[in-house]
Amino acid sequence: MDFQVLQIRLIANIRARVRNGEVTERSLARLTGISQPHMHHVLKGARRLSMAMADRILERLRIDLVDLLAGEGSAPRPVPLGATPYRLVALLEGPIGPGHPYPAQASGQERYPFPASELDRLESPVAARLAPNPVRAALFDNNAVVLLDRSEALRGHPDEGSYYALDLGSESDLQLVRLTGQRLYLGNSVEDTRGWRSVSLAGRSLLELIKGRVSLVVRRL
Repeated sequence: MDFQVLQIRLIANIRARVRNGEVTERSLARLTGISQPHMHHVLKGARRLSMAMADRILERLRIDLVDLLAGEGSAPRPVPLGATPYRLVALLEGPIGPGHPYPAQASGQERYPFPASELDRLESPVAARLAPNPVRAALFDNNAVVLLDRSEALRGHPDEGSYYALDLGSESDLQLVRLTGQRLYLGNSVEDTRGWRSVSLAGRSLLELIKGRVSLVVRRL
């Protein structure tokens, strides 16, 4: 086993996540601080990752080296909640998903632990459970808990590579968004926009619809 094999397995892991719709090249670049063109060439095999870049990806995507050593580079792992230090974040009172209105507020008592390093960069964090949704993007399973950043700056200027928690009136959801004039387009994949739908913003504030940007996903076992 040498570092070249580990790097090949790491790149295979990243490619699998992009292929499954868990991340996009754009959101991966934003998360790691690596330029999108460089990330694109790395995934195509045209460029190599430096040690510093590889370390950053391992940290940000929470990929365990043990998995790469075992040859399981294409299988994303749950976020390890046993690691410390961590902080407790208030949970919204209800789940997010079809058939469930967006929770009005966070519970006064129920909280969920997240790594402190993930919370330091968030302006207004809150956690939420997900209701079952058979058409949800592969990144979110029915046992997941998401960490949301409710920063008004992020909600008021959404980027197209991130998922957002949405208040759609009678129900709620997590979707990619694209703002065009007075319409907000919602979907699960940047590669396939045929299933995207649109919501009119006429007479509505964008902040009424977009409640938070997904910062972290925890798959509960």
